[in-house]
Amino acid sequence: MQEVQTYYYHQGNTVRKDEIYVSPARTLPTREQREREKREEAIRNQKIAYRRHKAALRKNRLLTGYMLMAVMLTVFMLVGYVALQTNVSTRMDNIASLEKQLATLKADNKAAESRISTTTNLSEIKDKAINDLGMVYATSSQIVYYSVDGSDYMSQYQDIP
Repeated sequence: MQEVQTYYYHQGNTVRKDEIYVSPARTLPTREQREREKREEAIRNQKIAYRRHKAALRKNRLLTGYMLMAVMLTVFMLVGYVALQTNVSTRMDNIASLEKQLATLKADNKAAESRISTTTNLSEIKDKAINDLGMVYATSSQIVYYSVDGSDYMSQYQDIP
């Protein structure tokens, strides 16, 4: 059974026109239709949930990859830092040992120098050179002066007379 309704409307100043509108008959869904709709809705929801789950897994894999790369980069940087620190401390120990060795050599050198200066008497050496070896002081005619032109060294091409 269908309901028939009549509607009137105004269109400008013209006469009314009849329009007949037939509304569809309303029927209630049967139990089988409701169950089928529920199953279809459940299947649709499962597909949506499955797609979301797959997308979440892809996102998680990507994030896991990024985190793994970040951790590896951090580990490499820390290993490099530790290696640099080890290298620096090794060099510092080497420098300290060389400085200690230098200080020991300087002390030995000063001790030898003072021992030599105390054991040698310059007046004895002068007497021995003049009396035993026949050495004499140089006269002014034997002294030759030369000037340096600002260079640090001089080339000698022949013996000095």
